[in-house]
Amino acid sequence: MNGIHDMDGMQGLGEIGYREDEPGFREQWEIRVFAMVRAMQPGSLRVYIESIPAEDYLRMSYYDRWYTALVKRIIDGGDVTHAEVESGRADPVTVKATPALTPLGVHEYLFRTPKTELDIELTPRFHVGDRVLGRNINPATHTRMPRYTRGKKGVVARDRRVFNLPDSEEVSAEPKPQHVYLICYTAKELWGESGSTRDSLYIDMWEGYLDPD
Repeated sequence: MNGIHDMDGMQGLGEIGYREDEPGFREQWEIRVFAMVRAMQPGSLRVYIESIPAEDYLRMSYYDRWYTALVKRIIDGGDVTHAEVESGRADPVTVKATPALTPLGVHEYLFRTPKTELDIELTPRFHVGDRVLGRNINPATHTRMPRYTRGKKGVVARDRRVFNLPDSEEVSAEPKPQHVYLICYTAKELWGESGSTRDSLYIDMWEGYLDPD
C-alpha cells in the first residue's frame, strides 16, 4: 500500500528491475506451497514468519518462509504432528480435520475477490486535510506501523474506510475495527535534510497509530 511520489520522476532511486514477463513463481514447489496455503486457509502467517530466527530468515527465499510458517502453524493448531511432517504421511490413527477447501469449491475460491474492508459504520477521528502525528509506540508484538513514521507529521490524503487492526488480530485474535487513512509525509519530514523537497511518501495508517497534530 505504500508509494513514493516524485514530481520529476524517480531520479536517484535506482532501477526497479520490473519485467513484464516476470514469472509468478521461480520453482514448481513454490506453486505447491502457495496452493497449500490457499487450500488450508490457516489464517495469517505473519506472526509465524516473523518468529523465524534471523539467521534462517535471511538465508530463506520468500516461499521458504511461507512453508516454514505454514508447517509451524498447522503443528501448533494440532492439524498434523512433527512425525507426520517428517515422514510425509498421515498417521492412520490421527483424527483427520475436515478440509477447508474441497475440489468442487476450488474454482470459485480461486476467482473470488479478497475483501478485507468491513461493512460497518464507525465515526472517523480524522478527515481529509487533517494534520496528524504518528504515535511513538514500541509494541513487543507485531505492528504494521513503520518505525520511521513514529513521531512524524503528515496530512490525511484519503479515508480508506474501516478495517480490522492486524496488530490485535494476529496477537490475540480479537478484532479491533477502525478507519485506515492514506497519510502523506514529505521526504524532509521523514528523512531530514537529506530528503528531497520534490518527494512525498504515502502510507496507509490505522487510526490507532495517529494523534492530532
